[in-house]
Amino acid sequence: MLKGKKLSILGDSVSTYRGVSNDRNANHTIWGNRCYYDDPFPKEKTYWYLVMQEFGMELCVNNSWSGGNLSGRDIEAAGVNRVNYLSRDDGAEPDFIIVFMGLNDLGRMVDIDIFASDYERTLLTIKEKHPNADVCCINMPNRTPAVKERTMLFNEVIANAVKAAGDKFFVCDLFSSRLCNDDYYNNTLDGLHPDEDGMRMIAEVVIKAIKENMGE
Repeated sequence: MLKGKKLSILGDSVSTYRGVSNDRNANHTIWGNRCYYDDPFPKEKTYWYLVMQEFGMELCVNNSWSGGNLSGRDIEAAGVNRVNYLSRDDGAEPDFIIVFMGLNDLGRMVDIDIFASDYERTLLTIKEKHPNADVCCINMPNRTPAVKERTMLFNEVIANAVKAAGDKFFVCDLFSSRLCNDDYYNNTLDGLHPDEDGMRMIAEVVIKAIKENMGE
């Protein structure tokens, strides 16, 4: 079902890769996107590349910005604004969209009501601009006990927004995945950004969610 389909990504640093998430040839608005991942980290080991490879998809636009919040309607780097640019300048539209944002909002103690309002707006924008796209919203992993309760609140916001958005939207539940909960922190470069093993684990959870929700 997804073979040959076009994937777009709305993300933060975890989804970036230099030369991809700031590729002006894909969409002229993303050329200034800040990137965390770069050589010598292999692009082929990023979670999103592994997901594309599994299903035979091709990349449309990776609009990910290192350090970007999902919330912040007056901030250029915020996902609630970048969501408007998931199509290519040549007119190609995404058939499948991954939204993986919220870690920076969580870490910066963004008000939960603001996050909820902007997450809902983000999904509404996708629904309006790309009504035929299937959308996978990845929630936040349980990285440390110190932020567990707040992470659960933010993930509840994501779940509610996805439910309100409709049938073509679904959650990829990193938080409840034993795979990521047991090993996420220990498979990062700095406690936040996944290393190769961490990327592989995320990809496995995303692939499972897609298969369960889309019958792949």
